Amino acid sequence: MHHNQLDFPAFPLSLLDDSDLQPQRCYIPLEQDSTGTGWYRCHLSDGSYAVCWVTPRAGSETCCFLDGIVTSLTPFCPTNQRLVLVEPLKLVSSLQRISCVVTVTPELLQRPLVSLEDLEDDVRVFLRHLKLTKGCSVQHRRLEQLGIASVQISDAPGVADDECFEIAQDVKLLLVDIRLGTPFPLDLTSKYLPQSFEQPMQHLKQLLETSKSSFSHRFPTTALVAGPVGCGKSRLLSEFLRRHSCNCFCITASQVLRSYPGETEEELRRIFQAAETFKEQLRPLLPIVILIEDLELLCPLTGVADTKNSSNSLRISAQLYKLLDALPQGIICLATSGLPDSLHEHARRRFVREVAIDMPSEEQRRQLVEHLCQDNGLKISETSLDHIARNTQGYVIADLTLLLRRVQQQLLAKDNFNLEQIFHQTLLQTQPSASRSTDVRVSKMMAGFEVIGGMEALKRTLQVSVLAGLRQSAAFARFGLSLPKGVLLYGPPGCAKTTVAKCLAKEADMTFIATSAAEVYSPYVGCAERFISRIFDTARKNAPCLIFLDEIDSLVGRRTVSSGGGGGQVQLRILSTLLTEMDGIVGGGSQQHILVVAATNRPDMIDDALMRPGRFDKLIHVPAPDEESRLALLKLHSQRMPFHNNVVLEEIAARTERYSGADMCNLCNEAAIEAFQRDFEATEIELKDFEKVLAKQKSSLTQSQIDGYYKFAHRFL
Repeated sequence: MHHNQLDFPAFPLSLLDDSDLQPQRCYIPLEQDSTGTGWYRCHLSDGSYAVCWVTPRAGSETCCFLDGIVTSLTPFCPTNQRLVLVEPLKLVSSLQRISCVVTVTPELLQRPLVSLEDLEDDVRVFLRHLKLTKGCSVQHRRLEQLGIASVQISDAPGVADDECFEIAQDVKLLLVDIRLGTPFPLDLTSKYLPQSFEQPMQHLKQLLETSKSSFSHRFPTTALVAGPVGCGKSRLLSEFLRRHSCNCFCITASQVLRSYPGETEEELRRIFQAAETFKEQLRPLLPIVILIEDLELLCPLTGVADTKNSSNSLRISAQLYKLLDALPQGIICLATSGLPDSLHEHARRRFVREVAIDMPSEEQRRQLVEHLCQDNGLKISETSLDHIARNTQGYVIADLTLLLRRVQQQLLAKDNFNLEQIFHQTLLQTQPSASRSTDVRVSKMMAGFEVIGGMEALKRTLQVSVLAGLRQSAAFARFGLSLPKGVLLYGPPGCAKTTVAKCLAKEADMTFIATSAAEVYSPYVGCAERFISRIFDTARKNAPCLIFLDEIDSLVGRRTVSSGGGGGQVQLRILSTLLTEMDGIVGGGSQQHILVVAATNRPDMIDDALMRPGRFDKLIHVPAPDEESRLALLKLHSQRMPFHNNVVLEEIAARTERYSGADMCNLCNEAAIEAFQRDFEATEIELKDFEKVLAKQKSSLTQSQIDGYYKFAHRFL
């Protein structure tokens, strides 16, 4: 067979304004003498083809114009393509039968009477003058007006690959299957990435197998796909429908919600009726799925505040429940929800299976970023990949895609760029949707233990008891140890308990959530407890996460000390919620770990229930700094302040007994102010400035206070 190699820009035939244009035509420039007039398979540069009558055309154009009625199965679009090859076809007429697959539109199913016989007549009438090949697809706007999206010729016995044919009057036309076109919201989704989707996909496959079994009428074939916003629920379902070639009816809130009462219910009835008509009248071979996007918008939890909206919601929900209950065997109903807790309990009852899409783990995030970078032509080092994966807790696929888009925008704006550096900067400026959608502030700490002067024993304790478990989980597991759930830092005021908690979050590569009694307390009953639950819920989404409860003695006091009414009752309820949430934390691997760190300077005021092992496993005394730690603190301050050579740090450290870390910082600041007052032009802080401050400033701590904390520590040794 002789194939003619060409290279012409291709354009749709509709661009020509000739009134006598016939369908299935391809016009090429007249100078191309090697191609004769006849039927050809015209191949485009993207791999698709069209079956056309090729004719040289006189004119000044150096491009071809072709019609796309009979094409390949792949999407055919001649714009921005080139005609690269024409393959001659022989016309044959001896045919007995033809098998085809018809894809219909939802508009066809809204007609009062739909039957296979009428559909077959429509297809035969439209195809009778066309030249077809085995495996081709026929699409046209007139077919769409009849409710037919496309006709695929699946089999034509006796026809070779290099032959084309017409449908004569005596040829038997078999409609082997009727299919429904992919609904609009699902055909626009991005590339499918399998990370974090394997298990949900398996659950959906099991549901499909159950619907085909003989006892499926005993079990409702419904499933709710739940997961955080942006985690890829629609993408998962789109891939599931594509893999199993399902016929899908899609319901979105924007599509069915109407202004006037009763219209929304009528729209829902129409879609469910169309699915039943499709099943009974057209008898498709492939599964039928009704997909409801964002179910919480149609079946929300009803409140008593807005009576009008509540009555509308109840009416819509009741109609949907009735339709779901009357769903015939063989039709599957899938729904998605980003807020399953906002769903009405009746809706959750009808969706018997709940398929959860979890937040991607560190390894999954790494693979996702790697795939996204490859798809966008970005080369990134393994070290940067590890850094991004480690510092994107709480990120879902949509967040990672947004991160990459911002990086690309930065690359467009800069000529000389360092890709790793841009990634690191963008990461600091991007917040995941899990933390943006809540009033709980989630942050990443930038400073580690190096900003804490001295306290070597304390740092070593934290490294052994907390950090070692997170970094060397295999060694911890070998000794049968589990990661601590809670750490209580107690000690005198101003001794860096809060700073230790922040640095611990940085050293452990955890996200950081801080709260205090002022944020938690509310004048409304139940709000404080709900806020505590929200903190832990946000922490689970951003795990591994460190929750820091500052001044925990004012948040939850001792039950024996609390008074019977008012604030005491609130403290009891907050304590109860906190105990429940801490017991509910699931350990097992640093990825899902949540560490609760509390700080107090009144350890004797904390309830015993919190102090037991299993809640606050480690009670760590943060002592007033000793002479060595005070010297380390002064050295730290000397890095940011210009000290004169006559300032002997060792001597000042020896003279500041019982000074807390805050006192040491205040001492340096006051000395700087003294130097400034002494001489506005001074460039260094001298010893006499320190002398003046030491003469009038005293320690904020007393020896009895410091001894009290050591006595408390002795009780738990």
